[in-house]
Amino acid sequence: MDYINKSEEINVGHELIFSLINNVSDYHRFLPWCSDSKIISDTGDKMLAEIEISKNFINWKFSTENTYDLNKKITIKLIDGPFNHLDGYWEFKKIDNYNTTVDLYLEYKFDSRLIELSIKPIFSNIMSTILDSFISEAFKRKGLA
Repeated sequence: MDYINKSEEINVGHELIFSLINNVSDYHRFLPWCSDSKIISDTGDKMLAEIEISKNFINWKFSTENTYDLNKKITIKLIDGPFNHLDGYWEFKKIDNYNTTVDLYLEYKFDSRLIELSIKPIFSNIMSTILDSFISEAFKRKGLA
């Protein structure tokens, strides 16, 4: 099993960064590796979301069930995709009105060795930069970039 564990204190309010990360349907607009993203259903504290990744001529999609506590936490659980296991969370800790600590924890395992060999390098690269990508977009929306 592989995992990602990242934490960053950012100069963005917790409501803005939470809403940016929780709005899966916008991902394809600013994440260069995301060719499509959509919210399949949203009940107010739980959503089904689907993301399509396209990078280096390799395409795949996966869907997750995301349970959220508004402006505090998003818990991610795999529904379908090239993974045997994918679970994790985003956590947002308000420092003050202008600063937030964002934590990302994700553990995953691919369905097969063949899938792992073809997708893991790409997925690892995406995951190593994902928090920075969201922070950069938050700064743009805040007018700081």
